[in-house]
Amino acid sequence: MRAQEQVDLLLVLASDVSRSVDTRKFELQRQGYAAALSNPRVIDAIRSGPHGKIAICFVEWSGQTSQKLLIDWIWSTTRRRARKIIDQMLEFARTFADRTAISAGIDFAVSQLERAPFKAYAPAPSMYQATAPTIPAATSVRRATTRSRKASRSTVW
Repeated sequence: MRAQEQVDLLLVLASDVSRSVDTRKFELQRQGYAAALSNPRVIDAIRSGPHGKIAICFVEWSGQTSQKLLIDWIWSTTRRRARKIIDQMLEFARTFADRTAISAGIDFAVSQLERAPFKAYAPAPSMYQATAPTIPAATSVRRATTRSRKASRSTVW
């Protein structure tokens, strides 16, 4: 068995495409991810980790049985790699317009972390990491992520 490649972070970008999300909000989500991934400060932050790269996948979710992986795991470290991810993300049409089931979306995103072909770097927990989550959704994601055994460097956005 081949060892998993090391990255600094596993990042699942998850987009709500339920009926409550109109076209403007749908495009705002996509454009927001695109702006973040093309921001020089974000690229510099990615490069500053011990391995200098993160792994990203992109999912859309809606109803209880409406989730889809649009971009499978790909690592990013440069503007060119980020541009490839952005271009793919912006090219896809909206996949669903079902009811909203955020728990199903989170479960689907966490399942992507569990099947990631990369291993996230996990430093010793700091005081900040132990006390940081103050938003209930972030706490739920952190608990789910911890259950996934992918360490504290796995993230669902």
